[in-house]
Amino acid sequence: MDRLREAQEAYRRAFNLFAKQVQHVQALTAQPNINPQALELALVDLERAHVHYDVCRDRWAQYLLPTGPKPARDPERSHSHCVRTIAEILWESAGRPEGTADEDWRKAEEIVKAAAAVAA
Repeated sequence: MDRLREAQEAYRRAFNLFAKQVQHVQALTAQPNINPQALELALVDLERAHVHYDVCRDRWAQYLLPTGPKPARDPERSHSHCVRTIAEILWESAGRPEGTADEDWRKAEEIVKAAAAVAA
């Protein structure tokens, strides 16, 4: 039972950190003059918290669910979803300029890769 409680507490801490990082990004994007570097750093921190949250959530779920085959996760779909979401945040925070999709996507991929490298 101690492992269950530890997993549950790790999940709660990860969720709280993730929520805090979401609020930080929301506060940055609400500012009239967004500092692009500060936003990118906040997005890296947010993605790290997201990865950590997913790990803690899955670990806690293993204790709660009966043993059996685990549902298949599609890491490629998850990766592209994260990249797409971050690229949209970058685009919107820059004022939705025309013709920046490739650069926003590239920056978003860098953010996701940086977060994954730290989380690994």
